[in-house]
Amino acid sequence: MRTLILFILVILLLISKTTKASQWIEGNRLVIQGLDKITARISTFEVNVSQTYKFGVLDIFVERCVFSKPIFMPESLAYISIKDNTDRLSEVKFKGWMFASSPALNALENSVYDISILACKKVDKQSEKSSSVPPKERMSTFN
Repeated sequence: MRTLILFILVILLLISKTTKASQWIEGNRLVIQGLDKITARISTFEVNVSQTYKFGVLDIFVERCVFSKPIFMPESLAYISIKDNTDRLSEVKFKGWMFASSPALNALENSVYDISILACKKVDKQSEKSSSVPPKERMSTFN
């Protein structure tokens, strides 16, 4: 009897550990900030996961982005690849994880551009298409 109770407790412990949910939510859009050091202009842009965005001579490809659940400390991570197209040969200058809370931890080392991530978010594609008025016109009607 005692071994049966012990066996059931071990099974319950194993089940509770395997069903524990992850603290990360998979996002589908990444907010990136780029600094052009020559002109001193900061640009903020959004890139969908599995798409490439051209910033100056850089091609930024977002492979994956995740963000923490609201009950945890806010954090966003993204696995991105950045190619430099200054020469005829395009070479990868950065490939890896970037953290929103620590932009200097894994940063792009480029003499002209600084790239950092601001946030990863999950955007519902239905809500974007449901509105008949474009976002810029919606914003201007309130002013």
